[in-house]
Amino acid sequence: MKKILWFLCFTAVIFGFSSCDKMLTVNSERFITVDQNGLNSANDSISSIFGILTGMQKVGERYFLFGEMRGDLLNTTDYTPANIRSLSDFTVRDTSAYANPGDYYAIINNCNYFISRTGDSKSSLQAENALAHAIRAWTYMQIVFNWGKAYYYTQPILSVKDAEKDFPVYSIPQVIDALIADLQPFVGVPYPNYADIYGLQSSNLFIPVEVLLGDLYLWRGSSTADYEQAATYYSDYADKNLVPLAYNQSSVWWIYNDFLLQDFDKATPANNWTQMTYASSVNSELIAAIKMAPAPDQGIANQLIGQSAYMNNNGNETCIYFEPSDVINNLWNDQVYVLHYVAGALATDYYTMGDLRKAGNSMLGSSIYGPYKISVTTSATSATTSIANVTFLSKLYMANSIMLYRYGLIMLRYAEAVNRAGKPNTAFAVLKYGLDPVTLADSTRIPRAELADAKPYITVFNNPRYSDDLNTQGTGIHSRGCGSGTVYNQYYIIGGANGEPLPTLADSIQWVESAICDELALETSFEGNRFQDLMRMAIHRNDRSFLASRVAAKHTNDYSRVYNLLMNENNWFLPEKSK
Repeated sequence: MKKILWFLCFTAVIFGFSSCDKMLTVNSERFITVDQNGLNSANDSISSIFGILTGMQKVGERYFLFGEMRGDLLNTTDYTPANIRSLSDFTVRDTSAYANPGDYYAIINNCNYFISRTGDSKSSLQAENALAHAIRAWTYMQIVFNWGKAYYYTQPILSVKDAEKDFPVYSIPQVIDALIADLQPFVGVPYPNYADIYGLQSSNLFIPVEVLLGDLYLWRGSSTADYEQAATYYSDYADKNLVPLAYNQSSVWWIYNDFLLQDFDKATPANNWTQMTYASSVNSELIAAIKMAPAPDQGIANQLIGQSAYMNNNGNETCIYFEPSDVINNLWNDQVYVLHYVAGALATDYYTMGDLRKAGNSMLGSSIYGPYKISVTTSATSATTSIANVTFLSKLYMANSIMLYRYGLIMLRYAEAVNRAGKPNTAFAVLKYGLDPVTLADSTRIPRAELADAKPYITVFNNPRYSDDLNTQGTGIHSRGCGSGTVYNQYYIIGGANGEPLPTLADSIQWVESAICDELALETSFEGNRFQDLMRMAIHRNDRSFLASRVAAKHTNDYSRVYNLLMNENNWFLPEKSK
């Protein structure tokens, strides 16, 4: 029995069977009942796409867990279950459910079947066909980034005999090359529109081909041309599909009275950022998410909600499974916040410490986390309940669905690509100022040499639609939690606080990449991306310690073991489930 068959034996494949035992009976050697799934009607195609999306639901929680528990920003608590703790500790065994990629290969197999039935140029299902290619590509990316390799096949496995074939095992570079070639013909092909699905537009459930290609070229990074292609895909998609947000539409900020009163420990900042960080109908920068069922009795629900605030002991105790690490808490605390206050002709800059996205990640108050456990005591006479104050991570507690992409994320990956393309000042401007006509015209922000070639992936932002009408705080990503990027020059400049010019372009690129890495933590923590972001940057730097030192820093009592373990790239990946 081949390995791919072993994986599929433990996975329900939606088009025709429900278990491996049934598949392997004498009367059933088919994975898919072809005659009954001809995809001859619109209803057939909708049912098939929804079946594939159901497969994505099965891996949704793992997207978060694999990306965050193995990273440096999310920590365990005394109540974290052993299987989740093993991800954080890098002790997953090959017998663990987390070692089995079967659910991912099931998605791929169903995409392969759908593609094989709708790929004819005369098919009326070209939109659905393009979508199936995108879902398949995303799924292969999850496999190869988490396991370090993938069994690559593009034809459906319809029977046990098909599964016994020898399938090529692709490395990360091989999968990336294959997916780029597969997706490029579908750039610009519109996806189907199924309107509202449990509170989200169907367009928010479908990952854009352009965004996937941006990621793939960024990951490949074999040349300047790759990075420029990544930047082009990101910027083209953002320009055509997303509405730029003003500072007060996407940030957490202090008001003038807070500085007058100096009541930062008690005050609650104004906040329009948090709603941008989880998948919902009010998130105007949402690009794609995995829509989970509203409740377990309606399908596959997001159990992470229950794991961030889990009731046990007959409902008398709340046990929190996750907490922010000291790494992210210290990073938030170390940022300088600036209020640029204008009263008539007088402008004054006020300073305090702390990135307010720390508060934005919190459900209650401005402190990021409360006690791990609270007791609930009910009075027998009054039937009243007393609950101690506790604070939950909003991205976990409020996320019915699993966020995959949003505007803040792709703009930071755009900056990463632009930086690697040899334009560190332009990339840093994305963080500090935002790209708009004012920034692009200011040679003190971006040297003219970086703009001399007039690359379309930069000039696209030379448009008034990207200007902040308020124009007092700036629209850089860093400003979302740290106030006015236009005035904190001495605190946030290339080269650091002392401001000495870095000796070479390579030094500037490396410094800006580190700043982007920090900004990804400040902006997109707990969204499922962290470990893969660290992997990609470590690979581009050819520096294992870039990842190893950051992840080990979370393990204050086990630093040496984790650091030494992760200095071997083989240990970055999950083991493959044993037979």
